[in-house]
Amino acid sequence: MGEIRHNHFHAGLDIKTEGKIGIPVLAIANGYISRIGVSEGGYGHVLYLTHLDRKTSVYAHLQRFEEDLENYTLNQQYQKETYQIQLFPQKNKFYFNQGDTIGYSGNSGSSSGPHLHFEMRNAKQEFLNPFDEFSFSEIQDNIAPRIKYLAFKCLDLDARVNGAYGTLLVQPTKKNNLFSIQKSIHLLGNIGIETYHYDNMSGAPNRNGIPEIILKIDQDTLFHQLKKSMSFDKQREILAHIDYPFKTDKSITLNRLYKADGNKLDFYIKTNQGYFFDETPHELEIILKDNHQNISTLQATLNNEGPYDSYFPHVTTFEIDENQLHFVSTDASSQIFLEDAFIPLQPYLSNKNQYYYLWDLRSGLPDFIESGNLKIQPHFFTEIPSGIDYSFHNEDFILEVNKKSLFDTLYLQFTKEYDSLQEKLIYTFNDRTVPLRKDVTISLHDTDPQKNRYQVFKVDKKNRLDYVGSEQNTAGCFTFKTRELGTFTLDNDTIKPVIKPISWDRMGPKFMIKDLKSGIKSYHATLDDHFLLMEYDVKKNILSARPKNEEKPIKGLFVLEVEDNFGNKTKINKPL
Repeated sequence: MGEIRHNHFHAGLDIKTEGKIGIPVLAIANGYISRIGVSEGGYGHVLYLTHLDRKTSVYAHLQRFEEDLENYTLNQQYQKETYQIQLFPQKNKFYFNQGDTIGYSGNSGSSSGPHLHFEMRNAKQEFLNPFDEFSFSEIQDNIAPRIKYLAFKCLDLDARVNGAYGTLLVQPTKKNNLFSIQKSIHLLGNIGIETYHYDNMSGAPNRNGIPEIILKIDQDTLFHQLKKSMSFDKQREILAHIDYPFKTDKSITLNRLYKADGNKLDFYIKTNQGYFFDETPHELEIILKDNHQNISTLQATLNNEGPYDSYFPHVTTFEIDENQLHFVSTDASSQIFLEDAFIPLQPYLSNKNQYYYLWDLRSGLPDFIESGNLKIQPHFFTEIPSGIDYSFHNEDFILEVNKKSLFDTLYLQFTKEYDSLQEKLIYTFNDRTVPLRKDVTISLHDTDPQKNRYQVFKVDKKNRLDYVGSEQNTAGCFTFKTRELGTFTLDNDTIKPVIKPISWDRMGPKFMIKDLKSGIKSYHATLDDHFLLMEYDVKKNILSARPKNEEKPIKGLFVLEVEDNFGNKTKINKPL
């Protein structure tokens, strides 16, 4: 439990099924089915079994349910005329004893391969560490956690790692279960310590989470994390728990061993906001314990006397790190233009013909920066504090932020440019390294009457379009919600979805459906004008008919209609 996923903590255990589906899934304890779910993504086919102690076990990505549960669910799907459904049966309507078959393993929902996702939740529906609830004696594990990377991050303007401002990544070496650092590390000022770590179990290559981590400096405990339970409401806090900008930029997930601004997680026994290093030596110790009490330790002496390798961070023109604007130039002097005046800046570091500069954005948002022939325009518009409702209006856009949207202060940047190759206006808000807890609402202004049917798409680094969607008003505002800043554009979709028959088998026809641009919005099938359930495998783009009576061949006029997010529709029909 608790390993880092893209934007959430993994809530349970993934149990391998040797690549197979259809393996019986047994109730872990006596209880009644309190919830049944069927969805195209997420948990797919899922069962919630509530026990006498009010705790609930969860069984996800199932192929199908036990027969009575399957029939009940199928009847409800036909009654409500929908594939995706959430059901809450009456208490004790479906009661199972420990060891009874409640379903069969599968690969439904957002599963990336056949397995059973298993969770335990308390009465508040917080997910628990299953290893704290059951012994799982069949699981053997004698492998201690591994630290792949250790990082030292500057947390204020005057902090330095090996003489520079930035995040220095180090790869520890291992002997038995003791990790160490071979390179000399010199730290000064307020520094945050981060690790990329994981745990393996015996006989399985999967990288699992580590429930307990302790950080000590000079034998004083500065950080102690113990994951025993967690609220689903706080899943997005993972973006503050990890170094999200570093992960987004470098694809390495560093866990902060300090508590960043805005982090509301409560599984920390002790935490810090960085450690202030002076020039003297300090002893570093990091202890990691997995669910089977295998322990790894990293020990290192920091600020040893003697030389260290200079660190010259890779900065492409400029970057924003926390509250600092960090830029590099080939000129030994620079100046910032702020509030109708130039402010001279001196480099804090040089390397041959490269000079590094820092500016604290809390001192003001520069209009531009000049350094020799280099001119940097960061395109700042305003500073938005976290924890308040805020609305910013501009002739090109409106940005609305609610008090829960931001983890920390947002230094709003915006550009609007015409891309002649794509023949589109491109709107960029900061970049994708800025984490958001909750949606922000953006309205783009474009009164071009030819864009009457356009909607908002996100533009990725390869200039591919990803449908976002939007609502348009009569004033030419395209309004949408997003939990990721970045680059957006307006575009149209006039291409109808594709329906390709795979099989016209009267026991259950199958079709491949796909939409090349905005994506599938809905699908609907009838047989002689009566609803016919279609099961949708999103991963394979396959729709499969499932008649209410599965022992009787389908007979009558079959009609299938598929609609995309722009209202383009494709319909096929055939007598069966």
